[in-house]
Amino acid sequence: MTLGPLLLLLSALLHAAWNALAKASKDKESFLFLTILLSGILTASTMVISGHKFIFPGPQIFGIAVLSGLFEGLYFLTLSKALRASGLGKSYAIMRGGAMVLVWAYSSLLLGEHASPIQIMGAILVLAGILAINFKDLLQSGIASLKADIWSFLSALFIAGYHLCYHEALSQEAEPMPLFLVAMIVSLPFLLFGIRSEPLKRVSGTLKTHPYRVLITGTFATSSFLIFLYGLRISAPGFAISLRNSSIFFAVMFSFFLKESLSRMQLIGACTIGLGALLLSL
Repeated sequence: MTLGPLLLLLSALLHAAWNALAKASKDKESFLFLTILLSGILTASTMVISGHKFIFPGPQIFGIAVLSGLFEGLYFLTLSKALRASGLGKSYAIMRGGAMVLVWAYSSLLLGEHASPIQIMGAILVLAGILAINFKDLLQSGIASLKADIWSFLSALFIAGYHLCYHEALSQEAEPMPLFLVAMIVSLPFLLFGIRSEPLKRVSGTLKTHPYRVLITGTFATSSFLIFLYGLRISAPGFAISLRNSSIFFAVMFSFFLKESLSRMQLIGACTIGLGALLLSL
């Protein structure tokens, strides 16, 4: 296997890993705030060390960077709530798979991109997987049972939003690291809002009790993004995104380490979503 695919698989593994660490944290809101704050600091430091300039092709592209940060902030807010309400394997599959369907639908319906039979099959598989994950609850409580996963579905919407913003900015020659740094800075107030009850006490408490976990999670989150960018540059885009979506399978694996009890139907559903996401990326 060449360097590009290895880097993309590593990026997927790191992304699922930092979500698993966030799931394992007690105060998820303060933990995510510290993670993203550290991620911004690490990105800024990397730019200084590597000599990257903080520039944008124009004010419109900077505006897109700000918009991506708004979506990122809403994503982090809903992520913390989704991880509280549901297991990692289930919530991660819904968030990432749902986002892929939304991005594909937007590109096909509004941007006029051609939808291949493989992509249509991928979208069907993702939706079937989401139904499979919630199959037992749907039988018992009907549509009302989906309320437990509302944060995961909202998170999928915001993930799709910032992915589309990143794609638009990068297609107009924006540099990835300044783009990501702006998004992290803009998202921080949303995370502060999430810990609006005694924020200093909660942040300092998390930092005192889990300093190394915060450091590892922030490093994983930043590395997963930067490695993905490098892998994307040396690999075909469709292939890169397909491998990146293997993070769904890694998240299911991490859910077992967290001692989450996925039923056989939920496990099949999560794997079906992962397969559908891969097909959507082709």
